[in-house]
Amino acid sequence: MAQASTIGFRFERSLSRAPARVGSRDTSSARLRAPARRPVPRSLGGEKRGNAVRISASSGASESSPFRMIVLRHSDSCTQDADLRDHDRPLTSWGRTAAAKLCSELVAKGWAEPDLVLCSASTRSRETLGEMVRTHAPLGKAETHFMGSLYAFAAMDGLTADHLRETVAGLVEREGGRDNRVRTVMVIGHNKGWEEAATDFAGQTVKLRVANAALLEFAGEGAGTWAEAFNQNAWRLTGVAKHGLREPEKECETEFGGDGDGPMPMPA
Repeated sequence: MAQASTIGFRFERSLSRAPARVGSRDTSSARLRAPARRPVPRSLGGEKRGNAVRISASSGASESSPFRMIVLRHSDSCTQDADLRDHDRPLTSWGRTAAAKLCSELVAKGWAEPDLVLCSASTRSRETLGEMVRTHAPLGKAETHFMGSLYAFAAMDGLTADHLRETVAGLVEREGGRDNRVRTVMVIGHNKGWEEAATDFAGQTVKLRVANAALLEFAGEGAGTWAEAFNQNAWRLTGVAKHGLREPEKECETEFGGDGDGPMPMPA
């Protein structure tokens, strides 16, 4: 199996890399591992089929657990290289610390071991997840997909929530009978789409700064699958997890405005 390196962690490719395009389902898929100098998380156990990993009955989720979503915005990023694409902007040193602190907050709240992770393919999103795995290695056990579409849809007005509904339900149900084993899903990506999606799910305004995560729990009745839960759209906001650090002075300024909160036709 071919291997590729990135800052902070290694990937095992299960698909050939394909160019990202709007509407694409999954541009790359991988199982995340902790760095070699740390304990390597155990795999979920199961077999690969296509571009997904079938989760075995040994997964920690149970049918009695509620459906839960973690809508997590990547940590702080910027670059001094004006030629660097927005997609390739790395985390700042403060951003790496903030990602680790956010992960510790998720651990304290009991939300740090999702069964499925969908992560934007952008560098800042991948590095946010990498810092979190280094902080809490069990996070690396989750079935993880790196998706160009999460980057693209986050920049479009009002489309992110529907894309997340379709993508989560499609991945979970692809092989059937897995809803009882995938109860918590973490999605890592960008504003403005992430705030819009969290607000849509929660039915109230949700603000997500960098390295913040909206914690959502299904509060409806009778939903046996993710698709049914999404159809009811009855989600309760249990809180917004934050890194708890003082906001930094910018280490660098770019045409994209540092962490990307300015008005621009690209995800922040």
